[in-house]
Amino acid sequence: MKNTAPIWMGVAAIAGLVFIIATGVAYVLYEFPITSAVFVGVIVSGIAAVVLFLGWAPPLVPLKDAHEKAAVTPDPVAEPVAAPKTAPAAKPVPVAEPTTAAEPTPVAEPTPVVTPDPVAVPQAAPDLGEAGKPVLLTAARDGGPDDLRQIKGVGPKLETMLHGMGVYHFDQIAAWTPAEEAWMDDNIEGFKGRVTRDAWVAQAKALVAGGAA
Repeated sequence: MKNTAPIWMGVAAIAGLVFIIATGVAYVLYEFPITSAVFVGVIVSGIAAVVLFLGWAPPLVPLKDAHEKAAVTPDPVAEPVAAPKTAPAAKPVPVAEPTTAAEPTPVAEPTPVVTPDPVAVPQAAPDLGEAGKPVLLTAARDGGPDDLRQIKGVGPKLETMLHGMGVYHFDQIAAWTPAEEAWMDDNIEGFKGRVTRDAWVAQAKALVAGGAA
C-alpha cells in the first residue's frame, strides 16, 4: 500500500480515534471515573500507535546487505515438482443403526383391599365375683343413667367407674343389702370403704323418694 501522507500523521490519526473509543467504552460501558477512563484511553491508544508505527515503518536494511541485494543474481532454475500421490480413499465406516428401546411393561395397579368396619360388640358388666354381688346392668335403662354425683362422696371419676361396673341408677344402690355394700366396698378400686362410710344406700333411698341426699 502506498502512503500519500507521512507515516506519523496516519499513526497519530488512528491513535487519536482509538483513544476516543477506548475512553468512551471505559466511561460508558464499564462506568470508570473520567480520569480512569482517560488513563485507559491513553494506554490503549499508545499501544495502538506503537503497533501501527512498527507495521508501517520500512525495514532497516544494512548498507552491505542492500549492495549485495542490488547485485544481479541469476534466477534459480525451478526444479520439476513431482505430482503428489493421491491417497486411496478411505472406506466408509458402517454406521450402526440405533437400537429401539424396549417399551416398559405396564405394571398392574394393586387392587385396594377393603377393610370391613369393626363391629361394636356390647360388653357385659365385669364379673367381680358372685358372693354378695349386687344386681348390675350392662347398660342404663331407656331414660338414661341417674346423676350419681348427687350422692355425697361420688365425683366424676367415681361415677365413670360405677358405670363401668354396671351401676347406673339410684334404685340399684338403694336396694343393696349389707353384704352387697361390703362387696362394693371391696371391689371399687381406689375407693374401698367409700360405700359404707358415706352411707350411699341411705342417700340413694332419699333420692329415689324424691328428696335430697
